[in-house]
Parts: sequence; structure tokens; C-alpha cells
Amino acid sequence: MAPDVAPTVAELRRRADELVVLNDLARRLAALHDTRDVLDEVARQARRLLGVDVAYIMLLRGDLLRIEVVDGAMGSAMRGIELERGQGLGGQVLATGRPLWSVSYLQDDRFPHTDGVDSAATSEQLGGILGVPLVVGDHTLGVLLAAERRARAFVAHDVELLAGLAAHAALALRTADLFDRERAAAAELRAVNARLREVSASRERASDLRDVLNEVVLHGEGLPAVVAALRRSAGLVVEIRDHDGRTLAGGPSPEGGLVVPVELPGGHGGDLVAAPTTVPEEEAVRLLRIGATTVAVLLASERSVAEAELRTRGEFVHALLSSGADEASLLRRARANGIDLHAVSTVAVVDAEPVGAAAAGTFAARLAAELRGWSAAHAGQVVVLLPVPVEQARAAVARLSAADVATPTTGLATGAGGPAGIRASHEEARQTAALLIALDRAGSCAAADDLGLYRSLFSRSGRADLTAFVRATVGPLLDHDRDRQRDLAVTLETYLELARHHARTCEALHIHANTLYQRLDRITEVLGPRWKEPGRALELQVALRLHRLIAERAD
Repeated sequence: MAPDVAPTVAELRRRADELVVLNDLARRLAALHDTRDVLDEVARQARRLLGVDVAYIMLLRGDLLRIEVVDGAMGSAMRGIELERGQGLGGQVLATGRPLWSVSYLQDDRFPHTDGVDSAATSEQLGGILGVPLVVGDHTLGVLLAAERRARAFVAHDVELLAGLAAHAALALRTADLFDRERAAAAELRAVNARLREVSASRERASDLRDVLNEVVLHGEGLPAVVAALRRSAGLVVEIRDHDGRTLAGGPSPEGGLVVPVELPGGHGGDLVAAPTTVPEEEAVRLLRIGATTVAVLLASERSVAEAELRTRGEFVHALLSSGADEASLLRRARANGIDLHAVSTVAVVDAEPVGAAAAGTFAARLAAELRGWSAAHAGQVVVLLPVPVEQARAAVARLSAADVATPTTGLATGAGGPAGIRASHEEARQTAALLIALDRAGSCAAADDLGLYRSLFSRSGRADLTAFVRATVGPLLDHDRDRQRDLAVTLETYLELARHHARTCEALHIHANTLYQRLDRITEVLGPRWKEPGRALELQVALRLHRLIAERAD
């Protein structure tokens, strides 16, 4: 072979070998579907094909170029370095869209240098650097760079070779990116399908629970059946509480569980309290709300039945306590309601003072339940008919009062049995409750016999006699106060109640001692000096007390 032909043949063979390598690399890159694997392979082949010390790839992340892969580096200083468009050799390649190179980068002032890049290049002892863009269609993905640890003048063939590798690399990167997106989309789709399956299963459990609870309502089962259904169908251990926090069904739940309110037309009816569970909170709350709806239906139904029963009882009690009612008819209605009027030994009247009508009704119902009696609302109060003696009823009231923070006013009277006897006992019990309130003893309990003379204030015959007693005893003093707009009666009553103690009387009336002495002298002028005698003073104190009670009752 002629001497001038041999170099040409060698060059052609070298280029043919390079093409074989590039084609083989293209096939291998096409088989890689992971972006990281593609980047690592491209960096290795760039270093091998160009015979350089270091090859690295910068990818475009938003507006910045970031070194993602380095092959042949002595340390980790280069990894993660970021450049803006136009900074350094890589930034210039990105900005111009064409290959660029430098024989000795650190001494080359054609490129805008940055401290971070120069520091990394110094630590890696980089000299000559060649960079080509990674382009697919109209999109630039980043920059492929080859670097030598000495000065090197890259020739056109080096540029062509690295550009060819970059073309294959860019296509492989785009393919791997598409595979990554496809895998991500598939994973997201699997996650969505899993969530849909969970939602579907949750809805199916909720539907099954509704069916079970509907059966509970249709068959008239109670709150324990709801607790059992929630445990069986949903795996929830539940306690049902009323609006006061008392347990209606289920066992006491530990702290830290879920609480779902039971809402009734009239307001808050109670709560469903679930023990801590492995059921996801969102699903547990949804299932508990279904249970709370069923509880609300059952409680509303119970209330409707109770209200209907109370109306029936109220109508009967109203008829029983009316003086013109037919006794035979009353006895028949009582038997129909399961009441033996002749067995009534005590009549209790429960007044709403000071706790309110709802609390008074609840208290009366408990009293009736404990003593196997019967209660009904009548004339703004609650009447309780009891088949036990007064003392036993009093003891039951005391037990209930000790259990409750708020206690209504309760009057008791012994019953003679039969409609007429119950009417008479009711009047005595009513008078007793009214007198307790008038005497500032609201919230207490007393029997009619406990109050003696004072109860006469609330009877037609007794009130007239007591009024005459009051007029005869303190009439002149009352007339003096009325005619002269004075308050000698209040002064005298306070003075006697405080055992004639001058200082305490002045303090109670908020007056000066001289004023008290002047009033006492005036009282002596009106009533005479005998009012200070012990017996007379007692009569005056009783008369003044009765006068105030009669006046309050009249109001």
C-alpha cells in the first residue's frame, strides 16, 4: 500500500470502529428504561470514546443546569453544582445551543466564571473541557461534557464524536423519561385503584351497617342492639351516652376515642363514644354517624311514646283531681292504665322550683320508678301516686336528692286511697310544696304534717283566721307604715329575728344606730311598751312573719 494511502485507510477504519461502538451504544441505551442507568452509561462511554479523564452530564432543572452524573471524578465536589444560563462553559453551551470547548478552562476568560464551579474544577485539576448540547427535536435537555486533567485542544473529530454520543444520549434520556412518566402514571393509577377499592369496600360496609340498623329499628330493638351491630359490622366498640353523659348502652369507653354527637329535633340528645380502633378515622366517623342517626331515631321514638303516655296520664290525673269527676269512671280508667287507686298511700307534688320543669319531671319519674308508682304532669307541677307510706317516700326523695346536684321542691301527703282521698292528699301536698317555696326552702322536701300551722296559710278557712290574728297583733303598726310611708314593721321583724341585737340589726338594715333607736321608740308609741315582753314579742314576730307570707302568697 502506498505511503500516502495508509493514513487514510487507518482513519476510515477508526471511524468505522467508532460508528460500530456508537451503534452498539445506541442499542444498549435503547434497552435502558431507567433515567439514572442511561446517565451512568452515557458518562462512561463518553469518557471511553474520547479518552478523557472525566465525563459529566448537566441536566436542565427549571432555569438552572445541574450536574447529575460524574464519571472519573476523584471526589464529590462536582456533583450537585448548579449554573445559570450563560455561566461557565456548560451555561454557554446551553445559551448558544452549539458545542464549545476550552484548552485550559480555568485560564480561559471567554467564559463567565463562578467561585463554586472554579473551586470544583480546581479540586478535580481540570484542564481542557469540551461540551455539547443534549437536544431532542426543539428541546434542549442539558449538556454533555468531557474533560481532561491537562490542557487539551479538542479537534473537530472529537466534537463530532461527542455530539453523536449526545444525540443518542438525548434520545435515550427522552425515552427513559417517558418510561419514568409511564411508571409514575401506572403507580398513581394503581394507588387510585387501591383507594377506589378501599372507598368501595368502605361504602359497602356502610351500606351493610345501614341494613342491619334498619332491621334494628323495624323490629323495635333497643340501643344495645345498635352497640352490638357496630361491633359486629364495623369492629367498633361503642358506648351510647345521654346528653348528661350517663351511659345508655355499651360499656364505659376509655379516653382518646372518637365522639360523634346524637342530634335530635330538640337539640343535643347524647353521644356515641368509640374506643380507640384500627379502623381509619374517616371511615370510623362515617360509620359512627350512621349509628348516631339510628340512635336518634330510637330516642325520638322513645320520646314520642313517652310523651303520648304522659299526655294520657296527664289527662287522667286532670280528671282524677277534678271534683266533678265520676268515681266509677275514674276507677275504670285507672284499671286500664294499670293503677290501683285504693292502693295509693302517698301523694307527692314535685314543683319545678328551683331546677326547672324538665329536671322536675325527670326527678318525679325516678321517684315513681323506684317506688313502683305513677307520675304525670298537672297544673305546672308533677303529681306522683305512690303505694308506700310517707316516710318511705321521704327516704326515697332523700336518696335521689343526694344523687343529683339539682333537686326540685317536693311536698308529700298521706293518701287515704280512692279518688276522693287522692284529691284531698293532693291539695295537702300542693300546699306543702307551695309553702316550702314561700319559706325560702325551695329544693327541699317536707310532708304536710311537718308544717303544722303554717300550712293554714294555703287553705281558705285557715287564712281568714290568720289574717284576723295578724290584724289584732300588728294592725296598728301596719297602718302606721301605710299612712306615713314608713318601714317600722320591717325594722321590728328584723330586730326580733336577730334576737334584739342592735349592731346586727343596723348592719342588716343598713341604718345608723341613732336611726334604729328612733324607730324603736316610735314602735313603742304605736304598740305600747308591752311589745318588749318575751311573750308579746313572740306573738309580734309570728304575726309579722305570717303577714309577709300572706302578702307574698297574694302576689
